Amino acid sequence: MAVNVSESLFEQLLEYFRARTEASDLVAQDLLKTLETLSSSNAAISSEPKSNGDRVDNLTSQFGQKLFDTWKELADLQVGENYWSYPVMFEDLAETMEISIDRFVQCLATIQIGSLQLIQGRGYNYQINGQQAASLTFHSAPTLKKAAIPKVSDNKQELGTKSKSFKVGDRVCVNANRQQYANHKGIVEQVISVSCRVKLDNGWTAFLPNHCLDLIT
Repeated sequence: MAVNVSESLFEQLLEYFRARTEASDLVAQDLLKTLETLSSSNAAISSEPKSNGDRVDNLTSQFGQKLFDTWKELADLQVGENYWSYPVMFEDLAETMEISIDRFVQCLATIQIGSLQLIQGRGYNYQINGQQAASLTFHSAPTLKKAAIPKVSDNKQELGTKSKSFKVGDRVCVNANRQQYANHKGIVEQVISVSCRVKLDNGWTAFLPNHCLDLIT
């Protein structure tokens, strides 16, 4: 059947499908071509079946998988095998995943992944379900509710994570759970959930989960 719509609504549909096309949505690309053709002749717009909604759900599920794989790849490039808890910026993730930052933020807000932590930055932050964040990290093998992510074993990550807590100003020493910084000492500058930003004595700043730190008394 044919449905008559206002010019304003028609323009909104065009903008929506353009955005989806930029995010490599082939269905949206085909629909955009159809609408642009109809626009030139001022024709009626045919309503689409709900199968497109199924594709959106499928994209959301794939996003969770791709998010974890991309984070792991970028974190591994920075710190090697000690990638757990390493924060990666949203922009870097979106660029590597070849989607727009707006689409990335939209998809991120729709998934629920255990052990995923959103981290607020000192500069510009994006709104994710009421929370401000500019980067994210995984602290251990993810547990999922809506996205399929492979199980990754890392026994080190489970050692004492829940039993340790720190506050700003604490003097700490990095233990063997993070070989890259093992035995380095420093001061806790920021506490974020089960992790800390530590200013090390050698001048470096490291983002470390609590189980990698020991309190110096």
